[in-house]
Amino acid sequence: MWTPFVNPRLPVVLLALSLAACGSSDPENPGRTPDSGTPVSDAGTGDAGGCDFDNMDGGSLDASVPIPNALSGFGLFTGSPADGGLVPVEGNVPYTLSTPLFSDYAVKSRTLYIPPGRVAHYEPVAALDLPVGTLITKTFAFPADLRKPDQDVRVIETRVLVHQPSGWEAWPYVWNPEQTEATLATGGRSRDVTFVDLEGSTHAFKYSVPSKNQCQQCHHLVDDAGAQVMHPIGVKARYLHRTNTYDGVERDQLEHLAALCKLDGLPAPAQLPKAPDAFDTQAASLDTRARTYLDINCAHCHNPKGTAGITSQLFLNFDNASVFSLGECKRPGSAGAGVGGEFDIVPGNHAESILWYRMHTEESGKMMPQIGRTIHHAEGSQLIADWIDSMPAKTCK
Repeated sequence: MWTPFVNPRLPVVLLALSLAACGSSDPENPGRTPDSGTPVSDAGTGDAGGCDFDNMDGGSLDASVPIPNALSGFGLFTGSPADGGLVPVEGNVPYTLSTPLFSDYAVKSRTLYIPPGRVAHYEPVAALDLPVGTLITKTFAFPADLRKPDQDVRVIETRVLVHQPSGWEAWPYVWNPEQTEATLATGGRSRDVTFVDLEGSTHAFKYSVPSKNQCQQCHHLVDDAGAQVMHPIGVKARYLHRTNTYDGVERDQLEHLAALCKLDGLPAPAQLPKAPDAFDTQAASLDTRARTYLDINCAHCHNPKGTAGITSQLFLNFDNASVFSLGECKRPGSAGAGVGGEFDIVPGNHAESILWYRMHTEESGKMMPQIGRTIHHAEGSQLIADWIDSMPAKTCK
């Protein structure tokens, strides 16, 4: 079942959709029979007070997780979009983020599967320390009309992050026209998408499903040895520390994982970091909301260990305290000409700030992020414009 999704165009609206995964046809080769793969095992439930974390290995698996040709081979869901529901099996836990990453206004659902007998470890800033064997899924879909989010919904893709003994891997699966199965598409795909937005305007564009190699562009960090290592992005405590509905009961998502004996080291609720909904003006200050938006949408690359961050020295992670590396009056390292100005951020003037221009433009080669979107996020662009304009005006030299 789809969990509530915060619509990036009108964040206070919650969308509840039922989507799924089952069947047997490849979108490109309808006659192909998918591999069966190895279904996951149910993780069961538990009580955090009775979890025997000391006797959980926390992470090592001797064998790699088999990668099936069809999404159904993972055994993570029952049902299909064609029959009305993508229902996670027991142990495949749905979750949402307080502020999700923007992807062409796609509606998304997410799940987290941690193998039986293994446990994730709490991290206050970085992504949760997830054990080998963990599977993270994110499914992308488009309603025909965003004003009717639960009607005429077309599922496009499901991405699966797999924690292998050798590290994380990303695998894209594309749904067939019949909405009965999603099939592995390591080379990516392009799909024509049309939808009506909340103002009644029609958008028609080519939605790009990233290839396996393209997924690595956003998920790589550089380790202490200088090697690029893949990491998850959204499963951070500050974005997971929010309520969700489980078996009809509202519960904090981190506390729910702890109660399932799937997360240890969780501090008291008052000590947990919490990211606001970036578009809820009552939730936090403009500065906090803008920094949150940049953190979830940009900082997986623009951070001190990200390739783009190392190259540009533009760090957009929420915990960066340097206004210069945040972009104020900083010339970019490699932006090139025609990108809206000379400095990343000109305080008080968004129209001359490269950061805003690259978020706002839809011109290939100039827009940011370089992959993951085709159309610009009007609300996100406006949020960053308001943030820059609210800064005390400064003449950059």
